[in-house]
Amino acid sequence: MTIKEQKQRKIKLAKYIQQLDEFNWHHPAQANEMADSQYERDKTNYYTAQMALVLKNNYEMSYNNIDYILQISVKHGFDLIKKYKQDFSSLEEIQEALENGEDW
Repeated sequence: MTIKEQKQRKIKLAKYIQQLDEFNWHHPAQANEMADSQYERDKTNYYTAQMALVLKNNYEMSYNNIDYILQISVKHGFDLIKKYKQDFSSLEEIQEALENGEDW
């Protein structure tokens, strides 16, 4: 990448950041909703990963079977299993956490 291309890229990035700041200023509710949806997505991914880890470690299921049961893509399932460590020892514990959890 040449110096000229780097400068053009920095200018474009600065414009994008300015547009995002302007959007957040004019639409603060939408920006907050986006943050909330990210939190919900993270929680969903966490519990999906926990179910996948229990199925893999306790029931010795293959990635394909896990992804079929949880109705997620193979890549997404693999990424979740690599990203999180197992915090629950059974599916019942996960169900209990979801039923009694304060986040849901």
